Order: sequence, then C-alpha cells, then structure tokens
Amino acid sequence: MPNSLGDASLPAYVGVRAAGNRRHLALHAPSWTALDWAVVLYAMFVALVAVVWAVPQWPYILTGHAALVIGLLWLPARGAAWEQPLPGESPWRSSARRTVRFFRYTYPALLLAVFFEEVALTVNAAAAGAPFWFEQYLYEADRMLFGGVPAVMLSQAGNVVLDEVMHGFHFSYYILIIGGIIIAWYGDRRNSDTPGRGFHTAMACMMLGFFLSYVWYPFLPARGPWEHPTVMAGLRPFGSGWIFTPILKQIMAGAAVSGGCFPSAHVSGTWALTFGLYAANRKAAVVMGLVAVGLSVACVYLRYHHAVDVFAGFAVAAVAGVIGYAVTRRSPRR
Repeated sequence: MPNSLGDASLPAYVGVRAAGNRRHLALHAPSWTALDWAVVLYAMFVALVAVVWAVPQWPYILTGHAALVIGLLWLPARGAAWEQPLPGESPWRSSARRTVRFFRYTYPALLLAVFFEEVALTVNAAAAGAPFWFEQYLYEADRMLFGGVPAVMLSQAGNVVLDEVMHGFHFSYYILIIGGIIIAWYGDRRNSDTPGRGFHTAMACMMLGFFLSYVWYPFLPARGPWEHPTVMAGLRPFGSGWIFTPILKQIMAGAAVSGGCFPSAHVSGTWALTFGLYAANRKAAVVMGLVAVGLSVACVYLRYHHAVDVFAGFAVAAVAGVIGYAVTRRSPRR
C-alpha cells in the first residue's frame, strides 16, 4: 500500500524529524541553569570514575547516568509558556501544572538519595586494594586537634535524654533540606510569584555543597567511628529513646553507606543551603543555621563522623556558597 507521504518523500520526512530533534536538544541545553549543569557534570564525573577504575557495576552506572543526561535534555524549558495557566483552566489542571512546575525546578533534590546510595559502589574505586585507607588519618587528626577521639569523648559523657536530643538534631537534616527548599520556593510571603527571590541561589548552593563533598569519596574513602569495631568496643550504647532515636536507627539500618565520611555531606549540604538562603530570607537562614549547629554536633556525638569531617563539611559549604552566588546572582550593572 502506498505511503501517505509518498515513497519519494519518506527520506525527506525522516530528515525533517531528525532535524527537529536536533533543534529541540539545541534549544534546551542552552536553557539549562547553573544547577542543571552541576547535575550533568557530576553525573558525568561519577560515570568517568566508574569506567576508568573499572568499578564492577560500571555498565549500569554508565547507562543510568547517560539516560539521566538525555532525560534532562528533554525536560521542558524553564520559563516557557507551559508554566502559565490557560484562560478558563480547571482547578485540577492548574494544581497539576503548579505541582509539575515545582518538581521541574527542584528535581535535583530528588536525585540526592540516588547519588548518595551509589557512593557505596564507587567509594573505594581509586584504591580497591586498600579500602577505607583514609580513615586512619582522620583519627590521627582528631587526636592531634582534640587530644582524643571527639566521637568517643562526647557520647561517653552523655545520657539518655541527650541521646534523644542529638538524634533529633540529626533527624533535622531532612527537615532542613525539605523545609529550606520550600521556603526558597515561596520566598517572601508578600510576593506570590514562584520561585521566590533567591530560589536559584539557594538550590545551586545546596547541590554544590553535596556534590563538592561526594567527589572526594572515591579518592578519600573513610568510615565513621560507628563502623570501627575497635573504637566501638566498650562504649556506652545509646538509649532506646522515645521518638527520634528509634526512627534514626531504622534509617541508618536501611540507608547508611560505608565510606562516605569525609567531608560530611550532611554538614556541607545543610550549611550551603543556609548560606544560599541568607541573602533573600535572613530570618529563615538564621533559624536554619542554629539548627544546623546542633546537627553538626550530633554528627560527632552519634559517632557517625569524625570531628574533622564536620569542619571539612563546613569549609565545603562555604566554597559552595561562594560559587553558588557567583553563578546565579547577577551584578547590578547587568
């Protein structure tokens, strides 16, 4: 049966479709923000590490990250017409549009769990013959700076009430990340426009805070004191707690990753988000900063991190904040 376009026109049709696809990709890549580029560069970095050091799961990592980059090319552009409500649009369609728009802008945060869990696959990539070789230097640094291992010293001086408080501060990590993103999205309540002023800076700072910690894990693999049997031997066990202690024990039992210790991504991510929020919402940033102080102490108290991990995480957050502001905030002249 003849082709409806005509047999002679089929190659031309295919060529037009291919040109259209190339045009679509060409239009979308330049519309990426610094945040999109950070996600892509990090995905390419992990894939490169997996291939160069022949990580056993490298085909899956390479395929998955290539699919991610291709998927990002096909995301709808920010600021395009699809974001605006249509005249006479039904409430459910308007609500769906706002929801899709929110996740379009905040999708990098959804990737954090995946990127963190895959650290377990690449953490010893560069030194497969000497797993977690860097942690001995962290113990030495802690002893040199504090005269002992702070993770042991702090927790041994605690009690069941303090245990629960520290577990609560550690759990606040999830509240800080989710709450900080929502605060940045809605911005100043006097302005109903979303995303709010400073949203892109806050998101860029936060994701850079995580990525700039993650990139070190394949080269400086180290576990926290809680995974060292000799250090843990004879230590006081934490109390059973009431709310946060059992919740956090369940989370750590199912989602903990060995080796992703230095710098602390919990610290770098939350503090970088706090720095990113400061210019647009100082009150929220100050509150988040106070909670982040408790989180930073809890990372050591609960033996998840060495003290130097926390200081390194804070330094990474500061660097992420400087870069985040530089790539997202235009000068008055421009």
